[in-house]
Amino acid sequence: MDLEHERRLTQVEQRCKANTHRLEKLEESTEAINRLATSMEVMVSKQEQVAETVEKLDGKVTALEEKPRKRVDGLVDKIIWAVCGAVITFLLARLGL
Repeated sequence: MDLEHERRLTQVEQRCKANTHRLEKLEESTEAINRLATSMEVMVSKQEQVAETVEKLDGKVTALEEKPRKRVDGLVDKIIWAVCGAVITFLLARLGL
């Protein structure tokens, strides 16, 4: 019976070593997954910051694009008023007023 116990004990010890090795591998994998998750959180945070910056820049670019158009619109209005004023002045001068 002593040999049977020794054989079973040896099997249990071998299984224990194998399980310990598997657990160590799992711990390494878990640590790698945790590092990856942390890296992803940092990347998501930075991506959100980039998106906010892009939105701000988009608004600024849009404002800059509209500025020349507003100037041209104002210039066209002034030219139209100047032409209308010249025509009215010409007509009043013809009438002798």
